[in-house]
Amino acid sequence: MKGNKKLLIVAVLLLLVAVSYTTYAIYRTSVAGNAKVTAAAWTVNFKNGETELTDNFEVVLTGADCTNAHVATGKIAPGATCTKTIVLDATGTEVDVTYEATVGEVTATKAGSAVTTTGANAFTTSLSPATGTIAYSTAGETNLTLTITWAGTEGEDTVDPKDTDLAGATITVPVTLTAKQVVE
Repeated sequence: MKGNKKLLIVAVLLLLVAVSYTTYAIYRTSVAGNAKVTAAAWTVNFKNGETELTDNFEVVLTGADCTNAHVATGKIAPGATCTKTIVLDATGTEVDVTYEATVGEVTATKAGSAVTTTGANAFTTSLSPATGTIAYSTAGETNLTLTITWAGTEGEDTVDPKDTDLAGATITVPVTLTAKQVVE
């Protein structure tokens, strides 16, 4: 019975420890909620005048875009240049913006016409500035100037069929404009 008494005392002590452990409290606070953050505004558009450019846009150079002393207004010919301003409008954006403007291979839409980007009567094209970064803190409008030049050779007496075949043709210059957020 002595062994059982010891066992009973140990069991009572364990029961007392267990009961007294659960009767004592500890300080604890717990809360749950949500963290919120507002996404920065992205308000970047390319424009031709007041018209917003979208995918597959078309910018036509006419009138004051092509003013050359010896060529009809709004037209291009060997030795002439046309320019157009395209606006990158980042007004209201809340992130830094980097942009790139590129032009592709010149083509003509007239049967049998040929366009070259080399030689004396070559077409040259550019968009300037071609790249850049706009800080959100100073974001506004940035002008990109598209320039198309048909070189021509002054005083040349020979007729280049490549040029005369283009008379009346519509000259197309592929333009790609890209603006993206600056990421650290």
